[in-house]
Amino acid sequence: MFLWIAQIFSQFADRAVFVLFVAVLTAQQTAKQATQTQPVIGAAELTSWLYVAFTIPAVVLSPFAGVCVDRWSNRAVLVVSNLIRAFFVALVALSWVKQYPKVAFTLAFLISIGAQFFGPAETASIPRLVKKEDLYCANALFFTTMMIALGFGFAIGEPIIAHTGIGGAPYAVAGLFLIAAFLLMGIRDNKPQKHDREPWWEELRVGIAYIVDSPPVFRAILKITILFSTIITLNIIAVALVEQVMHLQPFQFGYVIAAAGLGMMIGNFWVGHQGPNASPRLMVYGGFAGLGLCMCLLGSLGFIQDHLFPLVGMTGVCFNGWLMLVPLLFATLLGISCAFVAVPTQASLQAAVPEDLRGKVFGAQNTAMSAASTIPVILTGVSADNLPGGVSTTLLLLGVPTFLTGAIQVLRAIRDPSLRSKL
Repeated sequence: MFLWIAQIFSQFADRAVFVLFVAVLTAQQTAKQATQTQPVIGAAELTSWLYVAFTIPAVVLSPFAGVCVDRWSNRAVLVVSNLIRAFFVALVALSWVKQYPKVAFTLAFLISIGAQFFGPAETASIPRLVKKEDLYCANALFFTTMMIALGFGFAIGEPIIAHTGIGGAPYAVAGLFLIAAFLLMGIRDNKPQKHDREPWWEELRVGIAYIVDSPPVFRAILKITILFSTIITLNIIAVALVEQVMHLQPFQFGYVIAAAGLGMMIGNFWVGHQGPNASPRLMVYGGFAGLGLCMCLLGSLGFIQDHLFPLVGMTGVCFNGWLMLVPLLFATLLGISCAFVAVPTQASLQAAVPEDLRGKVFGAQNTAMSAASTIPVILTGVSADNLPGGVSTTLLLLGVPTFLTGAIQVLRAIRDPSLRSKL
């Protein structure tokens, strides 16, 4: 319970930090633009550089962070990670941070370094704090919280800034990290081995070799990475979907994200309670098949709107008003499918990896997730704006291979004699 509540405060604070930096940087640039004649850096470019400052540590340092998690006390890593972030976030209130964007980017980089140690330490702690038969329930809860923070965490930044002002918001966000650090002091700790250790790069090599030489672990990380990349990509697609298909304003993409989040909560609840009695293989590949099918259904809406509706005398009708329920229903089913993949895969990964290797394995997983999500996000944004059919074509290009792969694996699983006897 302490670890879960700390996750809520820590991950929502992480999202609020990004909003805080955007507010500080854009406010200062707006003031400069009003008083200076020469051009200043635009808001979009500032946000891009800010994203880079937060992303570089996620790709580069996660493997090293995983080695440290295995070497050190997990509780100490979790507590110090939040204390470091609280300290650097509080520095954002200083006036010279607002005046010099490079200083703000440096602080963002340092805050992101602290965040890289939290993820693998938290994931490695879960199988130690709960029984093996409770891993499904625990991962359902933690994954739901992570997805809610990913989808809605940015929304808490604006109310914090509105109530405390840009000058007081850094202290408010730092307070969230301090609460998380205080809660984490109450969790049961691991017992790091005292013997002499090899250099960190050798330990990292051992962790990577373990992943490569263990096909179940490699496949589990691959599935989680593909799923995470898909979720991040769908967040980008949602903006084009509401604009091109639902004919709403781009900033109203939260309707689609909220529907998918509701589906994840429903799916996580079912998997957490009924998952241990079902076949993990069928659940995971059935989830991928459902994910691909829902993307295809969402992609077909644009073609139905442009080509089928005019044939039946419904020219000009779009998926707005009460018809908005159709894409929202598909988004909800998509979220349920994601839960069917994420929870059993993560639970099996935690159960399979030895405790002294968990940090390295989950650090490598975080690196793969961060790196693999970058290129699809860029390509998706370009294709949704430029391909014939726009977002509909993009969804079909993603959905068809995902559905076919999942469906083929489901058929293979059903034909497996050992699984058939269990069924």
